[in-house]
Order: sequence, then structure tokens, then C-alpha cells
Amino acid sequence: MEQKDRIQQELEKVKDKLFALNQWMYENPELGFQEFRAVEKLTALLREEGFEVATGVAGKETAFIARFGAAEAHPAIAVFAEYDALPTIGHACGHNIIATSAAGAAIAVKRAWDNLPGAIFVYGSPAEEMSSTVNDCGGKAYMVNAGLLDGIDLAMMFHPSNHDSAYSHNLAVQALDMIFHGKNAQPAGSAHEGINAFEAATLAYTCINACRQYFKPEHYVHGMISESGPAPNVISPRSVLKLHVRAPSNRELDELLDKIKRCGQAASLVTGASVEFDSSQPRYQEVVNNSVLAALLEENLRSLGRNPLPMPPKPRASTDMGNVSQVVPAVHGYISLGPKEQVGNTHSPEFAPATVSPSGTRALYDAALSMAWTIGELLSKPELVQAAKEEFKSWKASMGKTN
Repeated sequence: MEQKDRIQQELEKVKDKLFALNQWMYENPELGFQEFRAVEKLTALLREEGFEVATGVAGKETAFIARFGAAEAHPAIAVFAEYDALPTIGHACGHNIIATSAAGAAIAVKRAWDNLPGAIFVYGSPAEEMSSTVNDCGGKAYMVNAGLLDGIDLAMMFHPSNHDSAYSHNLAVQALDMIFHGKNAQPAGSAHEGINAFEAATLAYTCINACRQYFKPEHYVHGMISESGPAPNVISPRSVLKLHVRAPSNRELDELLDKIKRCGQAASLVTGASVEFDSSQPRYQEVVNNSVLAALLEENLRSLGRNPLPMPPKPRASTDMGNVSQVVPAVHGYISLGPKEQVGNTHSPEFAPATVSPSGTRALYDAALSMAWTIGELLSKPELVQAAKEEFKSWKASMGKTN
């Protein structure tokens, strides 16, 4: 029996468990860094399949690493799982499919080899969504910063979408809080004695809007005032403007952040409110596509009757998989749940039920199988691993990176 056939045969044996877990996650969404039950079920399945599991890694309770194969074995290939949901609209970004397809790919590969020529990992990465209510995000960024990718040779994942592609064109993004501090006063009788932090926040956002016509086409700033003051009849002593600032690269993002901070400083100067900038949340870096891995994944998608699109011309959205792709050769593919007219876009209410529709479960299966086939080829052909690593090495040199 050919290796691909054996991998698919093993995936068939566990697909019902994966579909059931996908449905359970859809019905029981959990926000970032609060995905305790999802992690419990995912790690239980992986342990049942013979994986060694470490939980609470990178200082995050809901982060985990599951491994099958010797700790020092190579190639070491990581498949990334996500499992956090969105506020109010649940799994409208399809992280239930990301989690179950990652587990399915790893399990199918593990089952298909009597003596695995390497090691397969599932990296459980919490809180990918930047909309988390805990004011923190970026499980993969924490894992990278903790050095947990140091022994990994290659990494991959799939994200649900309304199109298929083996390439990702994403924006770097930084969360930035502008925190304005004013002085309390009674607005009807002694407003002149106060300093209105809320007015400072609104003025800062007005300044940003005035600058938009001078932004480059792929520079974006989105925001909300999350704190405005205790009541309308009190001059606000504190107000917080929360922003997501995006650009195609880290360099351009730094330039845009400087402009945005000047808007906050201008509002501070005009109103007299002091301002502090909080950018402590991890930055999501742009995705570096590895063409060797993408070509393998694309070929396997076509083998399943899918028609993957080439690299999209315009970057969209952001992901902490970009941080992973900056330290190891990686591929971040997209798997279609159906056309936009039927399933909408990610982060739309109609996308969540699409993840458990017949086309959604088919996408889960195809994502798991195409990743498993890709891993199988990499394990069987060391020259492909070397080619992916050489391309990554060349990219690092072009960026002036030395480690």
C-alpha cells in the first residue's frame, strides 16, 4: 500500500472523533486564554493516540505541546492548533476546524508509520484572536518568545475560509492602547477646573482620521474607546482608546505607529491630559511563505479536487502564525467551507454554523489529509526538508537576520 493511501486509511479510522470534537467546540466556544475544556478534550485525544503532552507551556495555562517521536528526532514537524472563539459569535473564525484538522493530521501520520523517521508535534496555541476580553492574545508569539520553536524544522496549519490557497498574505499588527489621564470636575459648574480625558481620546481618534488620506493603501488603523468616564455628569479623569495598527511589514508598522502616537501626543498637548502608550500585547508579524512547503500543500489540495488560488495580491487580516514563520520554514494554508455567498467571511455570524455543515466537515477532513500527506512527503524525502530550510536561510540573509 502506498504511503498516501495508508495515511488516508488511518484518517478514516479517526474522522468521526474529529467531527464530534469539532461539533462540541462549536457548541461550547471559549474565549482566548480561557479555552480550558477545549484543551482538555484535545489533549485527551492526543494522549489516547500515544502522544506525550505538556500543558501550561510558555507560561499560559491553555497552551500545550504534544509530541510523538524521540525528543531529538529530525525532521521535527509542528502542526499548529487554535481553539479560541470570538465574543458573541463563537467560532465564526473556524478555530474548531483548525484544532481538529491539526490533531487529525498528526494522528494520521503517527498511525501510518511503524517507525516514524522524525517527530511530529501538535502545538496548541491559545488566544489567536485579538478581540479577547482578557486584554492579551498571541499564544504563538509567547511560544516563539519562550524558545519553544528552537528544535522545530518545519511548521504548518490550515485556516478555514471561503477559498482554498496554500499561501497566506497577511499584515503585521500591533495592539496599541492610548491611556489618557485627566482631572475630575463637575461639568455644569466647574468644568474649567477639570481636564477631560474623554475629550482627549476622541480628539486623538479625530487626528488619526484626519491622517488616513495620507496612509499607504495597505496601512490600517481600527479602534474603539473602551473607557470614557464614570458618568456624563463627571469630567472624565481617565479614558482609553484601543487601536489595532496594521501594515505589510514590521518596518512599515513601526513607521505607522510613530504617526499614530503623534496623534495621541497632539491630543494631550491640546487638552492638557497626559497620555501613556501601552503596546505590551505581542506583535503579530507578517507571514513568510515558504514556497517549497506551499507547493507540496497545493499539490495535495489539488489531489483532493480543490482548486487553490495563488498568492492573493492584497494582504488581509493578521495572524500570530506570522511569528512562527519568522523563525522556522512554515506554510499557512486556507481551506474553503464554501463560496462567500453561502458561508460569508470569517468573523461574520453565518461563518460559525458553516464550520459544522457538511462542507465544513469536508473542509476539516481535507485540511487534515492534505497536511498529513505533506508531512508524509517531508518525512520520506529529506531533500524536500533541506530545500525548505535553504529557502528560509536565504530569506533570513536577505532580511539581515543572523539567528
